[in-house]
Amino acid sequence: MRKPPSSSLIALTTTAMALPGISQADAPPAVTTVSYKASNYKEDDLSRREAPFGDLGRYDIDVHQFQLLAPVGRNFSLSVDANYESLTGASPWFTSAGLDGEPIVNLSGASGIRDKRSELSIGTRYYLDNGSIGGNIGYSEEDDYRASYVGLSAERHFNQDATTVSLSLSHSADDIFPTDAELFGRVLNEDKTSSSVALSVSQVINQVSTFQTALSVTEQSGFLSDPYKLRDVRPDNKTQVAFSNSYRRFFVGANAAGHINYRYYSDDFGIDSHTVDLSWYQNWGPDIQVVPNVRYYSQSEADFFTNIDDFASPPDQFQSSDYRLAAFGAISGGLSIILDLGDWTAYITGERYVAKEKYASFDVTLPSTALVKYNRLSIGFDVSF
Repeated sequence: MRKPPSSSLIALTTTAMALPGISQADAPPAVTTVSYKASNYKEDDLSRREAPFGDLGRYDIDVHQFQLLAPVGRNFSLSVDANYESLTGASPWFTSAGLDGEPIVNLSGASGIRDKRSELSIGTRYYLDNGSIGGNIGYSEEDDYRASYVGLSAERHFNQDATTVSLSLSHSADDIFPTDAELFGRVLNEDKTSSSVALSVSQVINQVSTFQTALSVTEQSGFLSDPYKLRDVRPDNKTQVAFSNSYRRFFVGANAAGHINYRYYSDDFGIDSHTVDLSWYQNWGPDIQVVPNVRYYSQSEADFFTNIDDFASPPDQFQSSDYRLAAFGAISGGLSIILDLGDWTAYITGERYVAKEKYASFDVTLPSTALVKYNRLSIGFDVSF
């Protein structure tokens, strides 16, 4: 007869489940849960120093997310995820040199981008005595983009459920058909594919702590350039590797759990990055949980990154002034408040993100303009029945 888990271990698993990847003992859900979350993501305007001419406004995105998770019979579960996004604003179109030789950015125009995205994913999972097997299919559509994807995953428990090994596979096929293609000389229609494999091992260390390590490899091929920039030419293949580690510990005296996460990423565009994430899950009585979070991110620049577009170069020469390919660092902080109302759970989350060159842990040889700062606010609820 297996010894029941201690109150410390129960608190660890229930307090720390917000971080994906470390599984609980497998069993089909006992109740049906419906979740809804609404979020607003808004980037700060550029300064007139960064963009001397034209509009300064950037992306403003509203997101609605819905999920249904329900038991089906004794050994199956069904999940349905639906997302809807509406986007307005502007993005960097090209960069040039200012009077002082420093890079400046020209935006696409604050009224130039209006887009909507709808996504639907359906999945199921079969539960075994010592693991589970699942799969999902999904479809996403925008005004200029379509994606179809499929995923498979399996996990197995060992050592009286103290050790879990998980494997997941996914594949996506995307179609790209930019708007105003003929007017601006953009590609009419292109495609790309993406395939990923991920392996993770989770370990319960003791009654108050767990650890997980994971490795994922993603292979992308096809059209990987940005069709909305005047000059953006990237290789048509990219391999991405990510190595992640997560540690959780429940502190009995504080009635709280700490999360420490680290992720290393590398791709053959030449980008390496480090991410460190710290969270504290503080229980206040039986009904309220407060979760402060801080994250640090830093990456190196892509091999073909340029901070000033060279329109005189051969059209097939790799180059991109996309700030997301530059060397930079970013610091973000957030706060979540979670309220347990029995069958209902309500939550609100706020986040502030700031990217700057001086935050980088890598050498910055070509300083980029138009690095992002944004605010994000989310509210949502879960209801079980």
